[in-house]
Amino acid sequence: MLTEIFNHLSGSLPSEIWSGVEIAEDIDVLREMAGTVEDATVIIMPWGERAAPNSRATGGVLQRVEQRFTTGIVQRDFSGRLGAERATRTDSLKGDIEAALLGFEIPGFDEPCELIGGETSPISRGVSIYVQTWAAARFLTGE
Repeated sequence: MLTEIFNHLSGSLPSEIWSGVEIAEDIDVLREMAGTVEDATVIIMPWGERAAPNSRATGGVLQRVEQRFTTGIVQRDFSGRLGAERATRTDSLKGDIEAALLGFEIPGFDEPCELIGGETSPISRGVSIYVQTWAAARFLTGE
């Protein structure tokens, strides 16, 4: 799943704006990477799964599994962007990610990507990250 998302974002995000796409395996690595990658880099990370009960009571298996992942947009603010300028840049970068992922159908999944939510957090002085949580779903059939 992460490879497909990586490839999709790498091909969809405008290269004149975005520095790159990276993958982190967990929150600790994401935080560490956010402090070292270039401005306007997005970091993808798996976030977890939520499975629904088997929906077939009379035999067989049909179980929906929601797979969540995050996208972290790293911004380095050493250029002096503050206030409204910083907020509008976040909106612009966020819009690129949303345009690329909303409705994207990951190969092997049965339901397309949908946005769950997002929030911003400081990483260190002059570095912040805007993290969005996304979900897509697939079905287990026992086959």
